[in-house]
Amino acid sequence: MKDDSQQKLQLLRSGFKTTVKWGQGAVFPILIILIWQYFAISGRLNPYLLPPPTHIMRSFLDLLDNGKIGEQVLTSLYRLGLGMVITILIAVPLGLALGWFPRIEKLLTPTLTFLQQIPAIAWIPVFILWFGIGESSKIAVLIYASFFPVFINTFFGIQSLDPKLKEVSNIFCLRFKTKILRVFLPSAAPYFFVGLRLGLSNGWRALVAAEIINASRGIGYLLMEGRNLAQPEQIFISIFIIGFLGTAMDYGLRTLEKRLLPWSQMQEKS
Repeated sequence: MKDDSQQKLQLLRSGFKTTVKWGQGAVFPILIILIWQYFAISGRLNPYLLPPPTHIMRSFLDLLDNGKIGEQVLTSLYRLGLGMVITILIAVPLGLALGWFPRIEKLLTPTLTFLQQIPAIAWIPVFILWFGIGESSKIAVLIYASFFPVFINTFFGIQSLDPKLKEVSNIFCLRFKTKILRVFLPSAAPYFFVGLRLGLSNGWRALVAAEIINASRGIGYLLMEGRNLAQPEQIFISIFIIGFLGTAMDYGLRTLEKRLLPWSQMQEKS
């Protein structure tokens, strides 16, 4: 009974701290919105250039009611999810290979360094030429943008592995597969999550850019439609949705990391 009560007390404390943290973080945005609304009502702002928050909220509710926002958001999230899965399947094995085999690192590092310097948006015309104007070109841009953070952090996770762990795995004559699954991946997992968060952020921004340039669906398309139809409320709605979803996904990954890798949190506190 004592253990149950202590766990409940810890959950309550954790929930209270989280509520306070989010409450403190919401003070500044709320203040900005109030000031924005005041200047809009007083007529000091051009409603076409900067519509009042109340007008934006009204337009948001209308778009939400007719299902337009849900459709575009789901389309973008589907592209993002598919692209990130492909990124992980490519970047993680390659990061493990370069971290484990120095010869492969020397062979591929110059090429990967060169490609890393090219922004993903620069490849959009090339990917459209190669893959057409369908889903493939947008997902290719996303994969390119998210690849390097995931790959580099996986690589450094393997590089920073404690030599003692390697010695122990060799002493016990563990198989290569067992070393990867039981030793190297758990040790590199904190680096992987950092790379995943950065990759997700980069991929999300690149996807929106690709949708703005060439798409008939998606949150980027919703933004450009607002511009083409001279509807500033829809433009700001799209921008806020992009920021909100990006923040929510990053928070979700951080929460998942804390649950899956509790030892990494203990190391940070120590």
